[in-house]
Amino acid sequence: MNRETLSDWAVWSVVEQSSKQIGIERFGAHDLRRTCAKLCRKNGGDLEQIKFLLGHSSIQTTERYLGSEQDIEIAVNDNLGL
Repeated sequence: MNRETLSDWAVWSVVEQSSKQIGIERFGAHDLRRTCAKLCRKNGGDLEQIKFLLGHSSIQTTERYLGSEQDIEIAVNDNLGL
């Protein structure tokens, strides 16, 4: 490794080869991107910031990407005290 950036193909190739070495046949760099986004969200990451991280132009795209859905049992507005 040197200080130059890796190309998209290089990242894809490393992820694909590494996943096969550990016995995962269908895994790609995009799966890492999705995992990163989901971990950010799970740890309190703001949806708008995750949108910027992913480079999405629409918040709806980010919501679909994360599989976001409303939790009716624990609604975000339940603790407003109104």
